[in-house]
Amino acid sequence: MKLQSDVRKTMSSSTPVSVGSVRAWETLCDRTTPLAPKFAPSVWVKVLNPPTAYSFDEAWLLCEYSENQWLAWIPDYGEIILSLDEFCSLDR
Repeated sequence: MKLQSDVRKTMSSSTPVSVGSVRAWETLCDRTTPLAPKFAPSVWVKVLNPPTAYSFDEAWLLCEYSENQWLAWIPDYGEIILSLDEFCSLDR
């Protein structure tokens, strides 16, 4: 909520808002910007819920299966189709 209070202070102050900050805000609010990261084949990802207790929690993306699914390979398990909400980037 601190962000909202900072925005209110900025908007209520007598100092004009610069055009650059307005453009930056519009870019951040642009709904066409994808919220989820785009993945690519041959990338390791973190599997949020591994298929078995004995399989690894990382997967190698093989190819995009559909708009919201990827064919992946998990060591000690094999090939699996993962939905976008079942894995994330290792950078997180």
